[in-house]
Amino acid sequence: MTLAYIALALVLSISVGALLSRWLAVPASAPRALEETTPLRELLRPTEIDDLGYCPAEERVTLHRFNGTGTRTCWTCRCETPTAVARG
Repeated sequence: MTLAYIALALVLSISVGALLSRWLAVPASAPRALEETTPLRELLRPTEIDDLGYCPAEERVTLHRFNGTGTRTCWTCRCETPTAVARG
């Protein structure tokens, strides 16, 4: 009798495992289309040749690198500022 219960438990565990694996399986879906985005490398690369610009942190005109994000980075202090900054 004990052997019959062991066999029944084994059969049930195999069938339950098969049902669970089928239920938990992730359905195959079509790959998502990539949105048209600009890579970060492209945004941060200099768009113009380095040029002189007013640096609010240094409070003077210094050499800047102009980025594609509408900002510029000062080569002296490395601060990043919007392209149009009023002189203070």
